[in-house]
Amino acid sequence: MFDIYCPHCGEPWERELLHDVAGMSYKQAGKAFTVQGCTVFQILRQRINGKGSVCQADQVVSDTDLAAINGAHEMSDYPEEWDYDLAFAIYNRGDV
Repeated sequence: MFDIYCPHCGEPWERELLHDVAGMSYKQAGKAFTVQGCTVFQILRQRINGKGSVCQADQVVSDTDLAAINGAHEMSDYPEEWDYDLAFAIYNRGDV
């Protein structure tokens, strides 16, 4: 799976974009993504506009799916190890 999901709105993003976050390594950008969500890809624009640094977009997934997304982020510090399929299975069905 190549997408990563914003922990605030659930919007999918290409994981490879983490390599393009200015001033951060891939791992630093992944860590920032788990906190800031998709805003990490717009950080310079957010500072210029004076907006907050955490995603404020409308949620596009269910509360259960959003919990699974956050659960996947807690599984590993490495974005390529975020197993959303496993997390969705656990949170949506209670089993693996």
